[in-house]
Amino acid sequence: MCPVVFGVYGESKSGKTRLIVDIIKQLTKEGFKIASVKISDKKIDIDTKTKDTWKFAEAGSHLVVLSSTDETDFLLKNKLSTQKIIDKIYFISNFDLIIIEGVNDDFTPKIKLGSIKERKNTILNYKGDFEKLIKTIKKEIIRRKNMEKISIKVNGKQIPLTEFPAEFIINTITGMLKSLKGVKDIKNIQINIKM
Repeated sequence: MCPVVFGVYGESKSGKTRLIVDIIKQLTKEGFKIASVKISDKKIDIDTKTKDTWKFAEAGSHLVVLSSTDETDFLLKNKLSTQKIIDKIYFISNFDLIIIEGVNDDFTPKIKLGSIKERKNTILNYKGDFEKLIKTIKKEIIRRKNMEKISIKVNGKQIPLTEFPAEFIINTITGMLKSLKGVKDIKNIQINIKM
């Protein structure tokens, strides 16, 4: 499944990190798998000078990986666009949501905090209604999952479906099949029709 992506932006000290932490806690408690990204306009280096990983990077390694008993860290020694970061996360594992703090591109759906100038593709101006925010994010995750439940090919060509036809087709077919004798607990349906 392609993860849902939301960005959170606002002025410094507006509560972005706290809000993201709360979103992550709530959604992971509900069983969703979350990836998070922090984008900064400051020069920050998480690697420590004189450590082995720093020495590898200084020698010219473009990717440095540190694996310990607790975690595995990937240090990519170059700046990536938001889209390339999302692509790399998608390659690493299957997530329901990627949430990005400090996003400033044109394509990522964004949640605005505070009185900062509104950025392109802002879908919500957060004013403290946490339940509404969680509901909005969950609705998009569920919508994405439902759209990926069905794929239709006509004459070998994949037909893209929007939310309404996807749900309509799924509900119609499963409804008809559930009424048939011997059909219980539907998990997967495969239909091939040759005309």
